[in-house]
Amino acid sequence: MDLSSMLDREDFFGLLSSTVEAYFKEAEQTDVTLVRQKKHANLVIKPRLSALYPPDISKAAQAFFYSEWNTRGSRLKRIAVKAYVFAMMHTGRLFASYRFRFEPQEAVGRDLVIAPNNRSIRFFHYKTGVVGCRIKDGFSDEYFQNQLQFRLNYHYDFLLPMQRWGDKWFTEPILKGHPLARVTDEALYQKGMLDAFNAVRMLADDTAHTTDARAYLRTLTERIVSLCAAAREKKQIKTADDTLRLLDKYDTIKENLPTEFSVAMSHGDLQTGNIWVDANGKTILYDWETAGERSVWYDSAVLAYSLRRPDQWLQFLRSDAADAYRTDRTEPADRVPPAIVKYTVMLEDILFHMEDMMELPQNWGGDIYDNYLLDLKNAVTEVGIA
Repeated sequence: MDLSSMLDREDFFGLLSSTVEAYFKEAEQTDVTLVRQKKHANLVIKPRLSALYPPDISKAAQAFFYSEWNTRGSRLKRIAVKAYVFAMMHTGRLFASYRFRFEPQEAVGRDLVIAPNNRSIRFFHYKTGVVGCRIKDGFSDEYFQNQLQFRLNYHYDFLLPMQRWGDKWFTEPILKGHPLARVTDEALYQKGMLDAFNAVRMLADDTAHTTDARAYLRTLTERIVSLCAAAREKKQIKTADDTLRLLDKYDTIKENLPTEFSVAMSHGDLQTGNIWVDANGKTILYDWETAGERSVWYDSAVLAYSLRRPDQWLQFLRSDAADAYRTDRTEPADRVPPAIVKYTVMLEDILFHMEDMMELPQNWGGDIYDNYLLDLKNAVTEVGIA
């Protein structure tokens, strides 16, 4: 999430200071203070970089920015982005959008990067090779606790092990490499995609079980209807009626609904930004805040059809949904009609976006949901669910 959105959404600087101070007290047993201050600043935020770092940042810590701001696309674009990052890393306090004083100075050194995210803040300690994460003050800890419990209960090679944890924080090793969304080597990118598919299928194989199909879809529908009512009032969404009309599509396909289908543990937000390829080419899946039980098709559909990007629902609804099918004994591809797969994934995705919107503070998220729902509605209107 970029800094401008956080500045619009919340008391960014107040939450930043209180969360940083709480993390160091809870995780590092150190009393610190962080205040905005132009003079004697020892942390800065540069335009477009959206993270705090020392003006004399070490070469090791610079790796954070070269990794996060690596970019796919043309060679010229990649060169331009790297040149910009290089310039920002080597101009000290010059061009800083915001300046901060962090005390004590020894807790900063030259190796600390503080990266605010959507619901949490990450603390990259490049001297020790450890990154900490803490939920932002004032935010619900539901998603944080969900991730914490998932990672404590499941252990796979594609999961990064936590080192230490508390009620609102944890630490883990710093990874070298790039998010898959920023991997420029095409062969490595395709390997990362394949590894991610295999990872969620492995998780599904280990956790899948059959459930009553009608009861499952009815539960999803009831949850969405309930959230629509709450979102009308709290988030002022404009698309509640459109959401409810999409649920009625079930009437046109329920005759082909099987008695049961498979559900399993799911990542929930399997996009290339949540897949990491390390320096040795190993693929790691991270950001398990939305882990939970869903259909065995959901993660594969979100990743294969890039459903987190605008205008991709049309592609999915036009397809035969083959990439969303399980490819092993858990869910044979000829068992469930494509229309059922698409409709189930649609309900699960609506619920994902609604729960995300409702968990955010104040009235934030309503416009984002409206844009998402209108895109989905237009795709369904154009090609239907068949």
